[in-house]
Amino acid sequence: MQLSNYLKKGLQQSDDRTNHCVSIGKDGEALFKELTGAIKSSLADDKKHIDFYWEGKCIDVKGLKPMHNHGFILLEFLNVWGYHGWCAKESKAEFIAFQFPDRFYVFKKDDLRSRVIEKCEKYSSEVVLRKNRVKPSQGLYKWIGRFGKQDVFTYLRIEDVEDLICDILPYTIEK
Repeated sequence: MQLSNYLKKGLQQSDDRTNHCVSIGKDGEALFKELTGAIKSSLADDKKHIDFYWEGKCIDVKGLKPMHNHGFILLEFLNVWGYHGWCAKESKAEFIAFQFPDRFYVFKKDDLRSRVIEKCEKYSSEVVLRKNRVKPSQGLYKWIGRFGKQDVFTYLRIEDVEDLICDILPYTIEK
């Protein structure tokens, strides 16, 4: 399933919102590839949360989202249909690259998972807050899921994971 179809069907988003979300992801991926020379994955691997192969690593790239401008990251454990998300054990991504305004931060996925387990209360479906449009500051260290969906994610601050950074890829975009 194409990303745009996934967003439209899974999240029931408008065409404009879908196009905006796809653009954020594609722009981040294009910049990551330009910076690193990474090899784009196949569609089959993309569905397993592998966007690129870079220096022998399987990487999932997260584009520049508004929350990144405020120092937050989102970590997805179950997607909208209840299947494993990109930070789940079952995800084939080994590393996650988050785009921030002037750099990418690269982390081992398993290190991020461990930090979430340290910071959040023990997971159970009963502790998931089912609410739409939870601000990162309100969802910090909480298990969140959108109302009417099966997703589960949480928010951390970049400061919470600074000691886990494996690589920093700085960039400048000329305006």
